[in-house]
Amino acid sequence: MSALEKIMAFEIKTNGQVDEALQRIADEEARVNEKLESLLTKQCHIEAKMSGIGRSLTLLLTVDSDSNKLNEQIVNTAQLAESVSAKVRRLDLARCRASECQQRVHDLIDLHLCRQGVVKAISEEDYEKSATHIARFLAMDQQLLRRTADDVQGSITSVSDAVKTLEDATEQTRVLIAKRFEEAVKSDDLASVERFFKIFPLVGCHLTGIEKFSVYICQKLSAKAQKELRNAQDIAKAESRLQLAYADRLTAILENFARVVEVNQPIIEAFYGQAPSSLINMVAILQHECDSEVKNLLMEFNKNRQIQYRSKQVNESTQRSTGGGSVASNSIQALGHYRKPSGGSVDKLNPKEIDAIIAEITVMHARIELYFRFMRRRLQVHVEKCAPEKEQQEIMDRYENIMKKSDLRRQMQEILSTYLLLERYFMEESVIKAIGLDAYENGQLCSSMVDDVFFILRKSIRRALTTQSINGTCAVINNVASCLDGDFVAALKAPLKSGYPSGYIDLAQAYNAIQTTLQQGKLHSSDADRGRTNFLVQLNNADISTEYIETLWQTMENEISGTFPQTTSVERQLLDGCLTELKAVQDALKATVDFGMQQLRSSVIKPRLSPWINQFLNYSHHLNEDELAAYEAGETFVQFFIVQLDGLLNSFKNSLSPRNYDALVSILATEVTIQLERAIKKISFNRLGGLVLDHEVRALGSYLTGATSWSVRDKMTRISQIATLLNLDKISELSEYWSPENTKEMSSWHLTPNEVRTFLTLRYILVDAK
Repeated sequence: MSALEKIMAFEIKTNGQVDEALQRIADEEARVNEKLESLLTKQCHIEAKMSGIGRSLTLLLTVDSDSNKLNEQIVNTAQLAESVSAKVRRLDLARCRASECQQRVHDLIDLHLCRQGVVKAISEEDYEKSATHIARFLAMDQQLLRRTADDVQGSITSVSDAVKTLEDATEQTRVLIAKRFEEAVKSDDLASVERFFKIFPLVGCHLTGIEKFSVYICQKLSAKAQKELRNAQDIAKAESRLQLAYADRLTAILENFARVVEVNQPIIEAFYGQAPSSLINMVAILQHECDSEVKNLLMEFNKNRQIQYRSKQVNESTQRSTGGGSVASNSIQALGHYRKPSGGSVDKLNPKEIDAIIAEITVMHARIELYFRFMRRRLQVHVEKCAPEKEQQEIMDRYENIMKKSDLRRQMQEILSTYLLLERYFMEESVIKAIGLDAYENGQLCSSMVDDVFFILRKSIRRALTTQSINGTCAVINNVASCLDGDFVAALKAPLKSGYPSGYIDLAQAYNAIQTTLQQGKLHSSDADRGRTNFLVQLNNADISTEYIETLWQTMENEISGTFPQTTSVERQLLDGCLTELKAVQDALKATVDFGMQQLRSSVIKPRLSPWINQFLNYSHHLNEDELAAYEAGETFVQFFIVQLDGLLNSFKNSLSPRNYDALVSILATEVTIQLERAIKKISFNRLGGLVLDHEVRALGSYLTGATSWSVRDKMTRISQIATLLNLDKISELSEYWSPENTKEMSSWHLTPNEVRTFLTLRYILVDAK
């Protein structure tokens, strides 16, 4: 609807409505005028556009004409191309038929040549030439030959007769080659064996050739292995490797089979390349013989090394150890023998007796693992070279299945199981023996137990790495962690639980000591000295062991990365979990150190601090100027206290490890602040007394700070704030240090409002002023 129509539709009855309609008309007129002005300003541009359109129209007519001509040419070209393509298809068909005809001619010529040649070669026993003719015959398209025979029926030369002759010659040649191969095997003619082995694929007997040759190789290797097994001990003795005799023999067996694959792989690829599974077929047959030979070797190994008897001893000893008993009793058993429940004494298996056996087992396991890796790598190279891509994974899966089900794999697991059993026994018994033979030399902070134990554990883990087994390595690491967390930590804790013989006793203890002295005739002071020394040595042992654990963890992590560079995410996670468990033993050792330090706190620090802190109560803290001068001129409390603390710390400084000594100073600082705070609450102060207390706290803090490399400032903060309160000149000065309204902003203030009021009451002048 236009604006005029809208106005006409509007009812006009009053003057106001007339004015409104008039205003609308005026607005519409202004809008129309504005639009006209806008169009007029574009007149030149529109005229230029129209002129360009006019010129383009002429060109478009020319383009339309050219497009029609091009369309006609394209249609003609398409028709011509269709005609040409039909002729090309006919030519291609003719070419294919000509090629097929040519191939049939060549096949017919070769067929007659092969027919004549194979008969002559068989009569002359020239098996290579005969096999070559047969190979050419087998390479021909048999269906094409049959069609050719049908097409040339009635011809003078019968194609069917030639085919029949060659088929008969093929069977005859196969029988002759097999017969000659068996004769070469019986006469042990290796050259003839290899000769006929290369002929088998030419007559289409790939699998037969592989099977016969593999069986022959297995017979040779079996005879060689039996001979060398009988002379294994003599050979090892002559080479001074008697302890590794069976490991060397196993290595030789595996090397023989690996060498057969390595030497014959090029021959198989050259003559049997058309059958990609030829090498895997040979590997399957060889692996069966390898399983048998390794089994015989391991039976001889178990017999001569007395593996079953030693395993039985280990199991019986383990049952006795797990049945109960302390570390001390276990160490006694480790050094000699144990008594059977049914009666009689049985000698325990000495760990040294199985050390060499364990080393030999690790070498055997590593050699088997290396053999599996070598065979997998050789087969992978062969598959990538000879097999189609779609068959490669199938052949590798077949290899993995063969090896997984092989008896060698099962025997490998049995070897690993025996190794883990003996290794755990060796490790645990050696650790217990090291604990039982623990010795301490004057001037040393630690005893021999720490170095001996960690040497044994490091040796066990490194020996586990040589097995090349991730599962075996993880099992040994777990056993190491269990041994440390069990026997070793228990041996460290045993003297710590008895407490530190400080020499400070109450009246009841003194009475009991006198009664013991009268009964025994003398007081064993040397026993107390040995108890103190043993306590501190074991405390140092626990502290040094935390460092050894860290070093062992880092070293093993690097060595594992070097030994197993290519691991799956699951294997890596398994190894990391075992190393984490080993590192977690550090927490148990730290807890042992903390337990020992608390024993020192309760038996040494607390009893000695109490009488020294009580001296603080003997000094008045209501001082005037003269009393202050006299107090400072004489021996002050803090001087006396520092001398006593210095004597106490010096008695431990040369006996504790640096970290334990710093921990002792830290505990001493904590206990000093606690007891000194209690003593302060029992007396009152004036201004000069608070000043003296502040000086004494500062001097005490300076001494303790200089006595250790650790920070003790935080432990002295509370007592320093108490001294600050008691040293205030006016109550208004408290706001400079603390305000109850801003406790969150003053996080370094350790005293609560109630405690502030409690300590301020000790300054009676400040209380009165308040």
